[in-house]
Amino acid sequence: MGLEDILKRKIEILSQQAWDSRLTWPDVESWLANFKGDFQAESDERLHALYLLSQVTYFGQDLLREMLRSVYKNLYRHPIVSRIRRAHSDTLDFNIIEPLFKSEQDSTRFVGVGNPSESGPHLLYYFRQINDLGKDLFIDSGDIYKTSRDANGVVRIVQTDASIKRYVFIDDLLGSGSQIEQYLSDKLKEIRLFQGVECHYYALFATSAGLDVARRPEYFGENVSCVFELDETFKCFSGEARAFANLPDGLDKGIAESVAAGYGKRLMTEEHALGWKNGQLLLSFVHNTPDNSLPIMWFDFPHLHPWAPIFKRFSKVYGL
Repeated sequence: MGLEDILKRKIEILSQQAWDSRLTWPDVESWLANFKGDFQAESDERLHALYLLSQVTYFGQDLLREMLRSVYKNLYRHPIVSRIRRAHSDTLDFNIIEPLFKSEQDSTRFVGVGNPSESGPHLLYYFRQINDLGKDLFIDSGDIYKTSRDANGVVRIVQTDASIKRYVFIDDLLGSGSQIEQYLSDKLKEIRLFQGVECHYYALFATSAGLDVARRPEYFGENVSCVFELDETFKCFSGEARAFANLPDGLDKGIAESVAAGYGKRLMTEEHALGWKNGQLLLSFVHNTPDNSLPIMWFDFPHLHPWAPIFKRFSKVYGL
């Protein structure tokens, strides 16, 4: 069996067993037609594109739900319960721990990262469902505080509910950290005005670089955790890339990069040719594909450039 047939068979098995039957072979063929030999021989481009596709990690609904269970149990509940136990002589008494934990949870609000139409808030539905949590524990980030005027007409920032002492922001992927810088920076400044209020950030996946950004003192400090950390080995063209650890004969990492970067630059820009801020990920979720992944996998802006995506990305549209 030739290498192309081996890769084809692998992708068919992945689609059936790991990708929730998301792709059919006609889908793959439509995507392969994008590669027309502009940077390497056409056959080499398509062979290396097939290999890159075979390295995509896809997280379906069941796995994401289990990860959201882990966010609640391991990242949120466990640290609080541990503090309660330490404060009560390492007790294991359920009748002591649970009422105190409930009090802590009642003073917590879970918040999605982004506006209500984006992936962070979208995950909160499943997070609430899988962990059997009440709707009152969830708010939109715009409901954390409000403005008011004092007797002198001075505008002040006021916490909407002064009984809340912990806001937990939940996200699917912490990539470059730019969303925290752009979307949450001002909100966190305002929340820090409220004495005794904590802000935490929990992600299903996070790159090491993104964690460094989130842990800056002006953002979340040490109150940052993730279920799965993506180090440099998850960047598909890094020096120790997992995707090329056991490369079959007939394939070349340099050729694969030239194809991905060549078409990626045409689809995006040179800076983002291998994903937003050079993300270089081969990652997709049931609800979306992050822009940190290779653009050749998800690009779908026909008015800018004709391209058939294989793992479609539903991009943010902020205005018309």
